[in-house]
Amino acid sequence: MPFDLRDILLRQNDTAPSDGGLPSWLRESWSDPEGFIAALAQHHAGRGAATPKSRPGQHYDFFHDLTVRHADSTAPAFRAWDAARGWLPLTYRELGDRASRRATEWAAQGVKPGAKVALVHALGPELLVSMMASLKLGACISVLPPTGTLFLSRRLALLEPQHLSTEPHQVPLLKGFEPLLLRSRGDAAPSFTSHTYRPHDTVALLFSPLVSPPETPVPLSAERAWTGALRDGLLTYGLGTGDLFAAPGMHFLQHQPALLFATLLRGATYLHMEPADVERAPTRLTEQPLRTLGVSAALRTALTRAHRGPLRGVAHWFRGAEDALDWESWRDWLRQSELGKVPHTHVLIDAAEGGAVLVSRRHTEELHTGIAPAPGRAWALKDLNLSGQEAASDTGVFTPLPDKGRPPGYVILARQGEQYLFAGTRDARRSGRVYPSSEVVEALADLPFVSGACVTSVPSGGTPGQSKHVLLVFTGAEEKEHFEREASPRRQALRHHLELRLGAEHLPDRTELFPLLPHRDKEGRVDEAWCRAQYATGALHQKSTDPLFQALTAVRERAQESVRGAGDDERPGSR
Repeated sequence: MPFDLRDILLRQNDTAPSDGGLPSWLRESWSDPEGFIAALAQHHAGRGAATPKSRPGQHYDFFHDLTVRHADSTAPAFRAWDAARGWLPLTYRELGDRASRRATEWAAQGVKPGAKVALVHALGPELLVSMMASLKLGACISVLPPTGTLFLSRRLALLEPQHLSTEPHQVPLLKGFEPLLLRSRGDAAPSFTSHTYRPHDTVALLFSPLVSPPETPVPLSAERAWTGALRDGLLTYGLGTGDLFAAPGMHFLQHQPALLFATLLRGATYLHMEPADVERAPTRLTEQPLRTLGVSAALRTALTRAHRGPLRGVAHWFRGAEDALDWESWRDWLRQSELGKVPHTHVLIDAAEGGAVLVSRRHTEELHTGIAPAPGRAWALKDLNLSGQEAASDTGVFTPLPDKGRPPGYVILARQGEQYLFAGTRDARRSGRVYPSSEVVEALADLPFVSGACVTSVPSGGTPGQSKHVLLVFTGAEEKEHFEREASPRRQALRHHLELRLGAEHLPDRTELFPLLPHRDKEGRVDEAWCRAQYATGALHQKSTDPLFQALTAVRERAQESVRGAGDDERPGSR
């Protein structure tokens, strides 16, 4: 069916009707995603100095379409703020040249089409250059932030990459993977043409924090990646050549490389600042007009702390649909920034799905909760029990199609008249992301005072639909004075250990210490169900303060030390 892209784009900023009704073209794009993407591609090809090499449904050349096509642009591809040196621009021509030289070096080191290349870089020029070098060679990329040692080693072990790229000062984080490191000097002569991916080739294996378990590498096909970038660049963010896009504080693994792909495909400029930098110098963010600004909770907090006044020159802003909708904080910020009359949307982005999967219509004034599946995506509302059948009611699990071989859905959508509402997730999460409970417990296993640990979630008394993650640490039988004296140093040790091995992002919301022993199953593993039930009922607190139970715990610990049995001699719930 025909799609009038000119009319669709002209109506981008139209205020959504009060009934939340969806435009007919959006519904039609769900039933005819190929026709819709073809119309987008035709419109995209007509704008720009050079013709894109990619053809939807046939082949995709990321290196050409994201760099070479915009080589003559006067706008940079990337601008990063450095407190010591100011703005550091990276032009499209420089990006293409540096990536080509790096690709030549890497080809000599054995990087071939289809090879898995792990890119352990923070968001910045080095990540872009390494990413484009990999795409020019036809590699399958995985992006990982240089964070905790256990966090990286666990994912790299599951990924089993053939090659690894990082900066020299990050090498200590990659103990055991040094033989995979690629060398880059930047003095090789660029050569050979870029690789063309077929639609179903895997262009990336991404560790989405929206997937359970979060250390699962999720394949992203070239078709999903390219069409997602096209749709988001044109419609979700409304970018054109030379436009500025910024999204400080957006979660790296959830949003990258989708945000970079969408920006570069359209020939726009990705402006990067950390929220802490924005707090120190808030005026830097809007020195030049921003076409689209992604407002994370971290950026909102930074701007509020800095007492930043009106944000001038922002044409459109968006927030993550998965973030806690703290109405009061958002409304206060909206009044402070004076963005009430600027169109805004809320969007659920998953880089492992190619970009935005849920997008609201543009609104002004007050925040809203209506949302809808992204245009040009086939989808279904499926049974809440994950049986695979379609939901019988107007509430179900949002599932992008085709879903064969893809992670199960987790977002609950509720259909209400002519609109859809984001109704939360199937399981307890932190801002929509899976909390890595098993990794947290594993990270603490070598601490001498930890006899067992478990993570439990409890409903938050604040923002609806949000949960708090509580770390339960069992220290074994101890004298009351000793336990209380060591409590504060142990909490500091736990925090330091988790920051070092997993990163500060994965610290629990609360930590509880108990001078007790946890129940264990026949294999010797901590019985998580027992721990959670005992904590929820307050039994752990009562037992930890009961002298008689403390004496029994000491006897039990002595017995376990002498027997060295594999499992617990008690059945869960026997106390």
